[in-house]
Amino acid sequence: MYQIINWFKKPIIDSARLYWELLKVMVPIMIIIRVGMEFGLIKYASYIFTPFMDLVGLPAEAGLIWTTAILVNIYAAMVALVALLPQTPMTIAQITILGSMVLIAHSLPIEQRIVQKSGPSLLATTALRIIGALIYGAILNLIYGGFQLLQTQAHIDWLPQTSGDANFMTWAYDSVISLFSVFWVIFTLVLLLKILDFLKITNLISRLLSPILGLMGISKTAIPVTMIGVMLGLSYGGALIMREAKEGNMESRDIFLSLSFLCLFHSVIEDTLLIFALGADLSGILLGRFLFAFSILFLIGYFIKRIPTPHFNRLFFRQV
Repeated sequence: MYQIINWFKKPIIDSARLYWELLKVMVPIMIIIRVGMEFGLIKYASYIFTPFMDLVGLPAEAGLIWTTAILVNIYAAMVALVALLPQTPMTIAQITILGSMVLIAHSLPIEQRIVQKSGPSLLATTALRIIGALIYGAILNLIYGGFQLLQTQAHIDWLPQTSGDANFMTWAYDSVISLFSVFWVIFTLVLLLKILDFLKITNLISRLLSPILGLMGISKTAIPVTMIGVMLGLSYGGALIMREAKEGNMESRDIFLSLSFLCLFHSVIEDTLLIFALGADLSGILLGRFLFAFSILFLIGYFIKRIPTPHFNRLFFRQV
């Protein structure tokens, strides 16, 4: 019995620590969005995003959610989505498109700094994430819209459904319930990752994906650290790649290809499950995103292998 309690102890502590750090970000964002809705600022701010969101078939307000993800993190974007969804209903297809874009481009100030310190061009990899997210969103919009897939209205069943014109007290009460629910989502994800690791499922996924990375031009020496990033996130994988780069264990092209792939496809379990919990469909946030990342990196790998090393280093890489 003691062993069971001890096994659950670390996930609970890890979840509580993560939740406390996220609260410091999520609560201010919820308040800012509420104030913006009260004074009509959200409507005016959304005009900035209209052209970009039209491209991917999303309401202009979705641009605020994506921007929150880009500048802060996925959890902050989740709070922004929960706050805006009553006022701006979206279909499952739209949630999937938005979630896919968030998964590709989020936490850029932190993650892109890690990428830059490993050697790859900050401008090139940041453009890859932002433009890649828009292109992939547009592709999903064409597929879902053209075949009329996932067109029913999205609902986040584990959160209270607050109407767009709810008074302040109702909003405050529902917000507290929402924040409380977020903790259990975080705990479930942390616990699930521990279970998957205990059952060696993550190792199995790594073995299945490793041969595919080779097709993109990533060498055998770079595959292990790349897979860590795929499973655990760009911050983890990028930090290991940074170490390998400083020790001279990876060539510049391998570093660039590895981190470019991670820019489009990382934290495949935790982040994907979080977006899935918000109502997105796995066809877009997992399967389609992997196929898109593989296709883009296959093309990038094909071209950079043919660029002379001095030109490649000058354009896309700096020695660390």
